[in-house]
Amino acid sequence: MTIDFNAAADLWVESRCYQTPSALQGWLTGYLAAGGRLTAEAWLQEAQEYLELEDAPADALRTLLQDFYTDVLRGLAGDSMEFTLLLPADEDADIDEQVECLAQWSKGFLDGFGASGKIQGKVPEDVLEVLQDLDAFSQAELDDMQDPQNELLYLELAEHARVAALTVFYAMNQQVTPASKTLH
Repeated sequence: MTIDFNAAADLWVESRCYQTPSALQGWLTGYLAAGGRLTAEAWLQEAQEYLELEDAPADALRTLLQDFYTDVLRGLAGDSMEFTLLLPADEDADIDEQVECLAQWSKGFLDGFGASGKIQGKVPEDVLEVLQDLDAFSQAELDDMQDPQNELLYLELAEHARVAALTVFYAMNQQVTPASKTLH
């Protein structure tokens, strides 16, 4: 991902956004993973509503939001599985902030997945399992701030969420091609 969490967070504060960059990326990831797609203007409208912006985004935020869409879709659809979650780095945030952003990303994913309107009928079992995991992650918090295992557990949860997003994307975005008919 080419978007830097700190730069996005600074722009969020400047723009008075009411959701974190992690939450918005989670929402967009869930929306795209479910099979939803948006035009550029529809995406900007959805992002503005999700961020609870009172006014249309300024040029810098508008550009960043456009980059969000491109980066997330490219990361999910790419062959190299390079998709990454937009979370604060170790050197930039305490473990409790990192866990909180992961929880917000997970909640955003579930919100976006539901908002896509693409879920008709039964959800595949592997997708349902992933959604249940992300629901649990959306409620994550640290019990003991001093536990030396916190960082390792956070990294494992973040990787699990990343793979979960890819799993849902691949399961819900397969192109079904009709079987070719052979004439005899």
